[in-house]
Amino acid sequence: MAGSGPTWFTILAVLLFSFQGCLSALGSDEGGSTDSSQEVGNFIRPDPGEYACFDFDGWERCYQTYIPESVNETSNAPVIFELHGWARSAPETRAHSDIMMLADEVGAIVVHPEGILLDNTTLPFGGNEESWNAGYCCGDAVHLEIDDVGYLLEVIEQTILNYPVDKDRIYLSGWSNGCMMAQRMALEASDVIAAVACTSGYLSFHETSTYQPLPILEIHGFIDENTPYTNTIAWGIVDENRRNLESMQTGAVENMYDWAEYNDCEGALPDRNEPGSVYSVQGFTDCKNDAEVVLITVHAGGHNLYANDLCTPDVVWNCLGNQGLYDPQILMWEFLSQFSKETYESVEG
Repeated sequence: MAGSGPTWFTILAVLLFSFQGCLSALGSDEGGSTDSSQEVGNFIRPDPGEYACFDFDGWERCYQTYIPESVNETSNAPVIFELHGWARSAPETRAHSDIMMLADEVGAIVVHPEGILLDNTTLPFGGNEESWNAGYCCGDAVHLEIDDVGYLLEVIEQTILNYPVDKDRIYLSGWSNGCMMAQRMALEASDVIAAVACTSGYLSFHETSTYQPLPILEIHGFIDENTPYTNTIAWGIVDENRRNLESMQTGAVENMYDWAEYNDCEGALPDRNEPGSVYSVQGFTDCKNDAEVVLITVHAGGHNLYANDLCTPDVVWNCLGNQGLYDPQILMWEFLSQFSKETYESVEG
């Protein structure tokens, strides 16, 4: 009995030490770690506020990823790649468009790639701000001939490899220069993308040699101050990148007709015509691969068609939003969610 005291004391000490270690581990997981990424099954949920960066074509390129809590390792989630406008960053775009609210509702992963940003460039118009090389627009990305198509394809590939993604439901969206870039991606990466829906921008690139028809929706304000509803001839005066016949003959309606031609749509006039008090809908529905082409015209809409204001003292057109009169994210998602690459393959077959 004399030897039993130290034995029990030793056991008790070991148990207390182990219990303390468990508490320390719990405390570290809950508040002590600086890495807010979470491992879920066989993938790590990224911190939505942090950038993932890699070297591409001699440039450091970065993007942010948001994954709703409803998405887990067994999910087969759609992905929306939302491209910011000229002079806007990924975080600014999230706050502006409220796309993360949509993501939570529908269970979609959302990725925000970052366009090229340079400081102190000598470009006379559009430099020193985030931009995409969408063709004749915009800024440093065009001036330096940045390979944004290749970069975005790499971001798409990394997203497919790292997260529980349905690769047949890769969607592109965007605003202004981002909308232009999304449409260029449609032409150059139609084998990867299922559909595109974007706002306040039209094609500034027209090489279609590898294109296979896919659905396109563009929402445009009738009184857009930056990317005019009718054409961009005024821009040709101040921006040498747009000083060509093709860029001066663009506009929201002409953009719809361009896509109708690329998608082999039947008919000389739209077969979808839906008038409305806030916006009207036109489009072509009888197209190759069921690749619809739709234009939503917001009657009193300017360049910023989202609900939130985006006023800055030096960029006057990025100002008043629609104040919740309608939700462009819902309009775009209702369109995008109808389509998948699997559907096209069955139609082609």
